[in-house]
Amino acid sequence: MSKTESQNHRRLFTSKLLLAIFLLVSLYQYVTAGQVTWITSSFRWIENSARSAWVDPKGFLSDSADSVSNYASHVVDSVAEGRSRDEPFVGPAKTISSADIGWSAPAYELSGRVVKVIDGDTITILDANQTQHTVRLYGIDSPESGQPFGRAAKRALSDRVAREGVGIDVKDTDQYGRSVGVVYLGAININIAMVRSGYAWWYKANAPFSDELREAERQARAEGLGLWSEPNAVPTEH
Repeated sequence: MSKTESQNHRRLFTSKLLLAIFLLVSLYQYVTAGQVTWITSSFRWIENSARSAWVDPKGFLSDSADSVSNYASHVVDSVAEGRSRDEPFVGPAKTISSADIGWSAPAYELSGRVVKVIDGDTITILDANQTQHTVRLYGIDSPESGQPFGRAAKRALSDRVAREGVGIDVKDTDQYGRSVGVVYLGAININIAMVRSGYAWWYKANAPFSDELREAERQARAEGLGLWSEPNAVPTEH
């Protein structure tokens, strides 16, 4: 095999490998969230991280270094305790540092660990300054506690984000002083995931032009998932 043929072979192998990785990540996103959003989320992470680095370069570098150090310590502790290194740490600590939040810290306007799931569309997070924030998920609405599927919706959201580090793409502040935004767990858009799983409606008055939420609700309704298993499922009145 000539040198040129060998180089072309290596390039072809690399392209195939990258394509395989792309397909696997996309498949994982579709199965878990009903939507391939990792590319959009990655660009958002780059954009927000760049903005953070420009505004406060020392703070950005410090947070990033802390995150790496903390994750390395977590891996060492996990191995010593016989846990998987990918298993979330849910120890008894009552306070968290910016490192515990994960890489969402420099990437989002608001980030922290979920300390309470109020219902299927509202959570409370604790940020690195030990300040609690109530966050209403943007563009969705879930059944209230007294409605059918109210408890199931709360449980569905809790199963996804309870005690996890999340990033919030803040869109607004509502009349109750709550931040309204898109919740990201890694690259997963939790708002879309809740609608796609059938435990929340697309809140059209709040996000009228969201094609992603519209499609997620269409698919959940077509498959009769969650609240759509009821023949006369209607959104909560506002």
